Amino acid sequence: MKEDLYDDQYKAKLGRHNPFVDVAAYLFLEDIGDKQGAAGMNNYLMSLATSLAKSMPKEEYSSWDDFMESLLKGESIISSFEDVHCPTENCVVTETCPFTEGWQEYTKRIGEFADIHKEVAEYYNSTVKPGAVDSQCIIHQTFRKAAAERIKVAGKTVKYAQIEAVTPNADEKRAPDEWLPILLNKADITETELNMTMRNNDCVWILYTE
Repeated sequence: MKEDLYDDQYKAKLGRHNPFVDVAAYLFLEDIGDKQGAAGMNNYLMSLATSLAKSMPKEEYSSWDDFMESLLKGESIISSFEDVHCPTENCVVTETCPFTEGWQEYTKRIGEFADIHKEVAEYYNSTVKPGAVDSQCIIHQTFRKAAAERIKVAGKTVKYAQIEAVTPNADEKRAPDEWLPILLNKADITETELNMTMRNNDCVWILYTE
């Protein structure tokens, strides 16, 4: 009985969010930015996210429906860190960014995000692809891309593209005007539907095969 109580307490501790880890992680990234600038920080973030994805198992599905079922249940590697739903078979919506809690802990204890978190996103947007609001987006979007490359559906590798993201403080980044119609067509949603979706969700992206 006593052992069961200790076991329950241990499990509760494991499930408890640790703000110290979140705040320390952001400060560590800021230290990298101070020493290596936006370019060095960007390279670190992308390498970190890519390594994480590559450490996870590859996936193969016989049909898109099978993949979608795994995605929505959080069983696919690409949705293992976030809760998603799909208004269409190619459009994926993240309800709450998995970095939200960490961001809240940082801003509650430290204050406004250091400028480097946005400066590195500007570097990423100009040298890699437009789509990031801050450092968190770089990690998340790079992970999605690398994870998608490890997934095959009916023998074809899954591709990922970002449409729009918004941070907890309401900063947002939408795909460039010249890309948006193409991405919306692949997502099978209209710009009006995108606007409505972004009122209550944090991120809209697409998955597809060619």
